[in-house]
Amino acid sequence: MRRRPALATAFEGSLAVGTVFLTLVIPFALDAHSTAGAWALEGAGLVWLGFKQSRGLARLFGYALLVLAGGAMLHARDRWGAPTEIINAALINAVIAAAASLAAALFVKRFADPGSSASPPRQEALAEPLLIAWATLWLLSVAAVQIDAFVIGRFEWAAWLASFSGIALLFALLRVRLAWPRVGLPAMAHAPLHLLGALYCAALLARPLQDGGWWAWPLALLAHGVVLWRLAPHWPALARDAVHALGALILALLGALQGRAISADWGDAASAWPWLGWLFAPAALLLFLPRPATALRWPVSAAANAYQWTASALLAAGLLLWTLLANIASNGSASPLPHVPLLNPLDLGIGVALVAVLIWSRSEAARAELGRAPALPLALLGGAAFVWLNAILIRGFHHYGGVPFRIDAWVHSLAVQTGITLLWAATALVLMWFSARRALRLPWTIGAVLLAAVVLKLLLVDQSGTGTVTRIVSFIGVGLLMLVIGYVAPLPGKEKDHVSA
Repeated sequence: MRRRPALATAFEGSLAVGTVFLTLVIPFALDAHSTAGAWALEGAGLVWLGFKQSRGLARLFGYALLVLAGGAMLHARDRWGAPTEIINAALINAVIAAAASLAAALFVKRFADPGSSASPPRQEALAEPLLIAWATLWLLSVAAVQIDAFVIGRFEWAAWLASFSGIALLFALLRVRLAWPRVGLPAMAHAPLHLLGALYCAALLARPLQDGGWWAWPLALLAHGVVLWRLAPHWPALARDAVHALGALILALLGALQGRAISADWGDAASAWPWLGWLFAPAALLLFLPRPATALRWPVSAAANAYQWTASALLAAGLLLWTLLANIASNGSASPLPHVPLLNPLDLGIGVALVAVLIWSRSEAARAELGRAPALPLALLGGAAFVWLNAILIRGFHHYGGVPFRIDAWVHSLAVQTGITLLWAATALVLMWFSARRALRLPWTIGAVLLAAVVLKLLLVDQSGTGTVTRIVSFIGVGLLMLVIGYVAPLPGKEKDHVSA
């Protein structure tokens, strides 16, 4: 009975000495790449053995070997340079090191479970997420090496998309098969990374399906769907909703980019066609997402507020921005179609965008979230519609009056300035008349401010056309409209406004 502790002590001492010698011998027997893989495997084994024998020193040595494996790989990179074959020592040993790091993290997780006889100290439980992050870094590093060495420059972005998606799918598989919650956490970065990729394509006006995108983006969307299905339900509500919303935005942006790529060749940059290509995917999503029936279908049913409020609000803001830019940058030509005010493709597209935003603003999700500022979408829509009216007028002068579609030409054209003056006055008349009928003081006040702007414009801008017919038309037209306003649109009373509210 007294010999067993002595034998156990001798065995453990021999094991420790043998482990140290094995660790030191590996670099002499193997190259630097293989040393990294061997040290990683040895480190994972020591972590497991340390838990089985409740030896903290053994586990600490195992963690150190997992870290030193990274140093060995860096040394190999400096000494041997980039690999020359697709299946190479760097790839194989990096995958081994990633697998060993994940195995060590799994050991920490299982032995840290309540009721385990070898439960580690609370501080050591942090090793699990750190080891998962270390494994992720291994996978990303080897992907970077392989892409840099073997992928042609224009296909690199597609290769990165595929790498991110493959890593996300791997972690999703491990999360499901091993019932391991934390291993799915790195997949949270999947959607943000792919959104950055879509924004990068947008900045370059690149075609999403070119240079390998035709297979990389579908793979990315597939991986995103798997993440939403198997991982996102187990995440905190904020992270879950963010990933769902980002997925909808990625889909809208990719659709807009591909639409623009299709229509860009139909006309020059100032025509309506390139601008219309951006519109249809975001507008279709904004019309589809807020519908009550949509909330009953997956994935919207998994995070309805993320789709019907967060993503939809951003889509609405994007469509309003699109209308502003399209009105400023496009002259509305849509050859071979003739330009007909309000019935040309650009004006029809802008109308669709504004209608989509209006329908969303009246949805249940939007009204619930905009309880304190219900008039904000209407105010933004009104501003966008006002810009649209001015753009319709200017495009009309461009196509039928020969006024160049440039800001300096608009400023110096007396005909354009007279048209704008009369348009503003007529808009103020309609707004103030409508507000007087509904007893709404705020819109009436906005109309009065617009009318005051008309008067200032007459004095400061239109006055420059002294003695011309356009100046006379401006003053007479505005005067008549102001008389009509004073008769049909008086200031609503406060009492009626209060009752109406």
